[in-house]
Amino acid sequence: MNALYPMTPTYHLSLWQKRQAAMLYYYSSQSYLDALLPKIEELIVMAEMLLERRSILDPLMVSERWGVRDTAANWSTGGFPALIAYRQSTMWHMAKRADQCYGITGTNQCAHMLGEFSMQWATAEQEKAFRERANEVFSYGFKIDGVMERGWNDVIFWVIWQQVKGHFARLPKFKVHMDIEGKTGEVPPRTGVYVSQDDPLGALQFAWTGGGEGMWKTLKECKTFNDIGLDALKTLGRAGLWGDENGLARFIEQSPYKGVFKESYFYARTRVQVHSFTECPCKWYFVELLEGEFEDSDPDAMADAPGSEPQHPPRKASGEPCPHAGWWFSPAREGSRQYFRDGAIFPKLEGDYGYTFWLWSPDQSRPTL
Repeated sequence: MNALYPMTPTYHLSLWQKRQAAMLYYYSSQSYLDALLPKIEELIVMAEMLLERRSILDPLMVSERWGVRDTAANWSTGGFPALIAYRQSTMWHMAKRADQCYGITGTNQCAHMLGEFSMQWATAEQEKAFRERANEVFSYGFKIDGVMERGWNDVIFWVIWQQVKGHFARLPKFKVHMDIEGKTGEVPPRTGVYVSQDDPLGALQFAWTGGGEGMWKTLKECKTFNDIGLDALKTLGRAGLWGDENGLARFIEQSPYKGVFKESYFYARTRVQVHSFTECPCKWYFVELLEGEFEDSDPDAMADAPGSEPQHPPRKASGEPCPHAGWWFSPAREGSRQYFRDGAIFPKLEGDYGYTFWLWSPDQSRPTL
């Protein structure tokens, strides 16, 4: 019977590969990209309010030596356009997804530009709040870029998994199509995730069939373990490979490769990571995401499932009810931080034009009397 009807070969993803595939599909999804736009727009509104309120003080901040360098007008001329360009770039990418066109966002450019301009025209609390919110947006956008650049190896996937595993308490189901093959250096036959045909430790990749930033759309070389990485894996085991800092430190001291670990990095994981990987060309299988189908719960992710830690509530305008009890502040007035109960109506601050916007305060501690 088996001789007449041979079984079709199958490729079963390991748990680690399933996690990688889940993250790649999530961060490359249209819905994830679409959610970046309102985050950028919220940051733009926050910047506009800060600039409007501080512009009246600009003449007092002009320096004979530095000119207008530390003024709101200077930041508005040099830093603010980076936010507008970031929004426009995101809107372009959102529209091009219909053509199977993918690419990196303007996150890095915007982060770099904002880092070049002083915010000494704002109060310390305003600057801290703005930069914390900006870093949240950039961290969100960098996830997209990491997928598109194919820059994640096994340890980077592990680090990101520790940060986001609460969103994947139930892993999606996948099907590996051994009849749909890709090859390093070539445009893949289908848009989606690909797994190395013969290296179960190689990092998975996302690739696409449409246009985009030229070199990024082809399948890259497989990022996999070299001899040092394989030795570390054998010594510490899969579960403790990147999470056991003490074990990694002992591996460095006892390893025959001890002489290689000369760099004075602070973390043992970083020292091992630098020397544990190599890249090589390979053939790839297409990994299909089965929409609406899920695996059993991932025990490692359940402990960090949504709800285990608070999320920042969205900004609210004056006249709207408070969605979450806590400390809020408005960029419209220095020292506006105050406590609001659930359902309390956010007030309009005197002298402010239009609405007053209230933001969740990064500092939720009660002031010391």
